[in-house]
Amino acid sequence: MNRRAVLKGLATAAALPLAGALPSRVSAAPLDTVVKKGRLRVAVYTDFAPWSWRRDDKLVGADVDLAFLLAAALGVRVEFFELPADENVEDDLRNAVWKGPITGGEVADVMLHVPVDKEFALRNPNAVIFGPYHRERFALACDPEKVDCTGPVTELAGTRIGVEIDSVPDFYLTGSFGGRLRGDVNHFPTGEKAVEALRKGEVASVMASHTQIEHGLGDAARKFKLVGGPFPGLFRPSWDIGMAVKEDSRDLAYKLEDVVNALSRDGKLAEVFSKYGMTHTPAVSG
Repeated sequence: MNRRAVLKGLATAAALPLAGALPSRVSAAPLDTVVKKGRLRVAVYTDFAPWSWRRDDKLVGADVDLAFLLAAALGVRVEFFELPADENVEDDLRNAVWKGPITGGEVADVMLHVPVDKEFALRNPNAVIFGPYHRERFALACDPEKVDCTGPVTELAGTRIGVEIDSVPDFYLTGSFGGRLRGDVNHFPTGEKAVEALRKGEVASVMASHTQIEHGLGDAARKFKLVGGPFPGLFRPSWDIGMAVKEDSRDLAYKLEDVVNALSRDGKLAEVFSKYGMTHTPAVSG
């Protein structure tokens, strides 16, 4: 499970219940420790718009706002651990929640934007993965004056298609359909840059995560067509994202999961997403 696969779009999470992820309600010290210290240390990824990035040197994004809401529900302040993505999410979990970075430093009490997947959780027994708070999916956006993206994907042949390099959309479009679209794929360093190219008219379409496209198009979205598939041959077109804590912090996990569920029910989570031009989609696992 490599970094780009999870952060930039791999649908790693099937709609699987997390039976066993929180097997028993046990009392552990970390929740009391968080309250006693008066702060919740939250790990968020760096340079990961629209979830967590710096704008005018201020940390912003949907995960950032969610962190503030989690801390407020516990009656503590929030402290951020800005996490550079490692080569795989297993390393990210090690660095963020159960061991700490090799350069030293304190671990986080909770890490956000973790793929919620039963098999992945079982492979990482030092962390507890829980609290799915959004269902992410791939999408295709296009300029309707240049191409019709409502039909089969192969109808994009002969037009410029933007993708993030080495992302799942990149592998999908260059490797599927007998390589028919390989020569039409244009690579960008990030999904954000690919969407920017669509806005500027440099490409006719873009394939990326739905949230990247929504956020990137912003007020210009009405000028473009956004479709969610079908994408034949794409193994998992959607997946859930949630949180992770150290294995001995299960009481903190239970509490934060209750908070996230309440935020989803009362619409506050949807308000956070709307602030960044995103649509909140409830998770299906859990």
